[in-house]
Formats: sequence, C-alpha cells, structure tokens
Amino acid sequence: MRKNTSIKINTLISIVIIIGFIVTGIISYSTYSKIIKNDIKNISKLTSMNIYSEINNELTKPIFVSLTMANDSFLKNWLSIEDKVNTIDHYKQLQNYLIGIKLKYGYDSTFLVSTSTSNYYTYKGIEKRISKNNAHDIWYFDFINKNLNYDLDVDTDEVSDNALTVFINCRVEDAKNNLLGVVGVGLKINEIQKMLKTFEDNYGLEVFLISPDGIVEAHTNSNFIEKLNIFDDKTISNFKNEIQNNHSDLLTFKYKDKGIDGYIITRYIDELNWYLVVKKDTSILKKSLYSQLFKVMAVMISVIIFTLIISTKIINWYKQKLSNMAKTDYLTNLPNRRGFNEFLNNAIENHSNYGNDYYVFVFDIDDFKSINDNFGHLFGDHVIRRVAKISNKFIEGNGMLARWGGDEFSGVLFNIDNLDDFSTNLLNIILNDVELKDKNITISLGITKSKALDTRDTIIYRADQGMYYSKEHGKNQYKVN
Repeated sequence: MRKNTSIKINTLISIVIIIGFIVTGIISYSTYSKIIKNDIKNISKLTSMNIYSEINNELTKPIFVSLTMANDSFLKNWLSIEDKVNTIDHYKQLQNYLIGIKLKYGYDSTFLVSTSTSNYYTYKGIEKRISKNNAHDIWYFDFINKNLNYDLDVDTDEVSDNALTVFINCRVEDAKNNLLGVVGVGLKINEIQKMLKTFEDNYGLEVFLISPDGIVEAHTNSNFIEKLNIFDDKTISNFKNEIQNNHSDLLTFKYKDKGIDGYIITRYIDELNWYLVVKKDTSILKKSLYSQLFKVMAVMISVIIFTLIISTKIINWYKQKLSNMAKTDYLTNLPNRRGFNEFLNNAIENHSNYGNDYYVFVFDIDDFKSINDNFGHLFGDHVIRRVAKISNKFIEGNGMLARWGGDEFSGVLFNIDNLDDFSTNLLNIILNDVELKDKNITISLGITKSKALDTRDTIIYRADQGMYYSKEHGKNQYKVN
C-alpha cells in the first residue's frame, strides 16, 4: 500500500512539474515571441545600414580614383597626341601611369580605352583594339551611349584570367567636352563577396547588390551574378515597385511564403546606381521557440535522471583530470614526455594529411650535474623551472615546449621563418637571463625540420643528434640537423 502511495505521490508531483514547465513555456513563448521578432527586425535594419556603409565605402573609393584619372591633365594630354607620337617611350609613359595607380591603391586592374585609336591599354601594355564585333567589348559602346560621367559594370577581366570583376568606367573629355576615351579601375568581385560572406555568417542574412532592373551584381554565390534577376523571387517580386521607386530611405517589408516568413530590407546606393537588398528569414525564430518549448519539457525529464548523469560527469571529470596530470610535468607544469609525444603525433598526422611543415627541437642544460653538485638540488630545480619558464614564454604562440626528462627539454615549432634567428635568440635569452646569468647557465640545442616519411622516432633522433653535436663542439650552441 505504502509503495502504491509513493508511486501516486511521485506521479502527481511529476504531473505538476510537467504542467508547470508547459505553462511556463507557453507564457514565455507568448510574451517574448513578439519582442524577439521586433529585436531581430531592428538588428537586421542596423546590420543593413552597416552593410550599406561598408559597401558604399568599399566601392566609392575606386569611383573617386577613376574620376580623378579621368580629369588628370597627363592622361588628357597623352590621349590628345596619342596618334601623333607613336614611340615606345610614349606608350611606356601610359603603362607606368596605370601601373602606378594600380600599386598605389591596390586595385586588381587599371585600364584606358582611346576613342581615336580604339586601343585598349592596361597596366600590362596594349591589350587589343576595341571592336563592335567582339562581344566582350560591347560594354564600351553601351557606356558611351549612356552618356554618363561614370558607370559600374560587372564583367570578366581578360587581363586577369577572366576573373569576375567590378569595373568603374569613366569618360575622359577634352575642354570642349569631346570624348577622348574611357578610363577606370577594376576590383575583383571576390573581395566584395568576402565582405558579404562575413555579414551573412555573423547575422544569418542573405545580401544582394542589384541593378535598377533587378539583375544581381554582387552576391556570395558567383552563379547568381549577372545571371539572376532578384525579382524572379516571389518573396521579393511583390515589393518590386516600392524597391525601384525608393531612392532615399531604408525600407523594410515583411513577407510570408509557404511557411517561411521574414523581412526584406532595401536601400538605394546613389553613387553606385545599385540597390542593396537584405533578406532575413525569421521562420527560424519560430522553429527555435517551438524547439525551446520542447526543451523545457526535456529539462523536466532530465531533472528525474539528473543524479545518474551528474555522477557520470563527476567520474569522467576526475578521469580527465587524472589523464591531464599524467601528461603534465609536476616541476615545470609543462607537458611531459607523454604530452609531448601526443602533440608530436598530431603534428606528424597533419603533415601527412595536409603537408603542414613543422620543426622538432631538443635541448638540455649544459653541465647540469655540476650545477647540482656545486649549488645543491634545490637550486638545480630552480634552474629547470626558470629555463622552462623563459623558454616557454619565448616559444609561446609558435608551438609547444615539454620537459623530456631531467634537464632535457623538447618541443615542436610552426611558422618559423628563420631557424638560425630562432635558435640564436633562444640561446641568448637563457644565457642573459637576470636570474641565471651569474651562474653562466647555457643550453645545447638540436633542431630539425619535418620530412615526408618521418615517424616520431626518426625526427626526434635527428634533433637529438643535433643536440649531441652542439654539446660535443663546445656547448652553448645549436645545430640544425
């Protein structure tokens, strides 16, 4: 009877807990759903403003550079006498000019098209003659017909392996407004894509840069560029007129389609004659809130089995702690030989899989037995700790240091540009350390670079042989083996 009563009480308590969690979850969902949606809307708008500023800044600068080139007296004078001075030096002056602009501002391309000769010049020299019969040259004639001071055009760059590039085209005119040519710079689209990808990853957005007619000019998916019309997307096509007619404000539209809802945020970028369109899917939020409600119920169940879980966690924690202790040297708090072997095995595996080069070194303290004999073992321990501390600080960020055993240390290095500088500096920081200098503490070092077929034993053997070479040839030196 008592057993049945206990079961009933436990069941009743469980039901009360379940109902309490469910009611709390429903109230939380109702209360915070609207608030969170508004927050996401506001955050998306702020993010869109940030994207707008970044893109405007990124692409306005090359526009200004191109306009400056178009008004450069050197360029105008050069074009005015182009067909009269047909010399190598004359062409070299223009090439040096285009190279200078490219190097100064770091753009991927600089170019000039002459109206009188139809020559297409780049920083590499004369590329070709512009022709209406060449489909790749249609941009030039389209731009001239627009009669704009400047324009942006996304196209492949024949000079740079047909890389997709944003070109800024500017008219070069003489004092009477006669067209002399078209000049500008090119910025590879992947630089803009990197920026857009950062925003998409950080805020869960999809970002488009589109022309006034909806053609995608920039997107993280290169397959969309110059091929996709954004107004073919049903969730965006409903707002086509509002988007195209807006030239000043940041507009926000709410959409819903097949169970997916979210926001479309758009703004016109006057300098580029493009539109920024940001698409934020908020249906994930609804799924997240539903998921949270189920998690609340799961928490209730978890409370019942919490004791078993926590006891397992405690046991595993102690096992991990014991494992860490087994790989740590008690005197220096550096990894011991076991910890070093584990680290080295990972380096060997990465080298085998990805070709990542690394270096292994071994050193010990010169005449350490004499240090113990003359100053005692406590001072000897102090020397080991001190050498470990300053060496580890020197190596920190470029690899790891371990106590191999006794007065011997070993380590693994990455990203070392000059082994001689590294080795000399390591010797010097120990030789000149304020706490060790009066005892003339030095080390002998051996270091070696990884090879394709290295095992742990082969690479340690080479480093070890380098150390013995240093000891046998006078100590306080290093040997790259």
